[in-house]
Amino acid sequence: MLSLVLPTYNEAANIAALIDNIDGVLQSVPHEIIVVDDNSPDGTWKVAEGLTRKHPALRVLRRVGRKGLSSAVTDGFDMARGDVLAVMDADGQHDAMLLHTMLSSLKAGAQLTIGSRYVPGGSVGEWVRDRRIISSAGTVIAKALSRVKVSDPLGGFFALRSDLYKSIRPSLRPTGFKILLEILANVPAATRVTEIPLVFRMRLHGQSKLSLKVHFEFVCQSLRLGVRRMTSGACAFCAPAFWLIVVVMLAVLTPRIVALRLLYTDSAVRSQAKQALTDAAAREGWLISDMHIVSVGTGSLTILHQEHMRNPPPPETCTIGYRPFTLTCENTPS
Repeated sequence: MLSLVLPTYNEAANIAALIDNIDGVLQSVPHEIIVVDDNSPDGTWKVAEGLTRKHPALRVLRRVGRKGLSSAVTDGFDMARGDVLAVMDADGQHDAMLLHTMLSSLKAGAQLTIGSRYVPGGSVGEWVRDRRIISSAGTVIAKALSRVKVSDPLGGFFALRSDLYKSIRPSLRPTGFKILLEILANVPAATRVTEIPLVFRMRLHGQSKLSLKVHFEFVCQSLRLGVRRMTSGACAFCAPAFWLIVVVMLAVLTPRIVALRLLYTDSAVRSQAKQALTDAAAREGWLISDMHIVSVGTGSLTILHQEHMRNPPPPETCTIGYRPFTLTCENTPS
């Protein structure tokens, strides 16, 4: 049986259509769907519980006082009844049809199969330039920390055999967003892994969870895994590789931390910036997830806006004033 875990937070607008789609895709496969919700303010857990009458395979875990994507996944895996465990995003960016390919791969002998954006046929879609750079740097770091060679160690759509998960569960420290990296850093080096092409799709509703906090948590996770590997004597080159990782992370993240520092050090600026983004999205009909914050000041913020769609228009660089609200945009030079 397949146990599919959907970690959710503020996905009330997406969850019903997603469950309908997954149940339809898996109608020929014995399965259960486990929604693990971090007590979403928009009531995602309540919407999901209301769907259990229509979908008997659906189970809902509402977590109160506990948050984080990685721990949501492990909590879901811990309560799962299937011999195959899988996880996918709840925002519509992953194609549920790939679950059949993953199951076939596991039946053919793989122990872990990953939906990869970086194998032939896969794609990250129309990400803005800064997100591509940060993702590429993070991927390089994660590859160095993984015990098996994969092209996309930071993916959020994967499946593995439950016996493999149970064997490494005591070693996992599920913090932050990157649970796959945690798994890859703990599986035996001889683990049989396959990757299948994944085209990252645009979000249906709501806003992206990617933030500076997520980046910081990834840095902490990478440092912890790097120190552990270095001190374990697992390889002769771990010490220099570890310090290289530190340098790369600092080089990539320090400029962004400086540009966004007021969001985390000044509550008044944080409140004004949030309201400005909401007002801009409402006035222009934009998705918050299409607005990438470049820098934040005391009177305004600068964003890069690009719609996630096929053949998108050129990105715009926009300045949003707080009080009074103003919005000016110009095409971003390619």
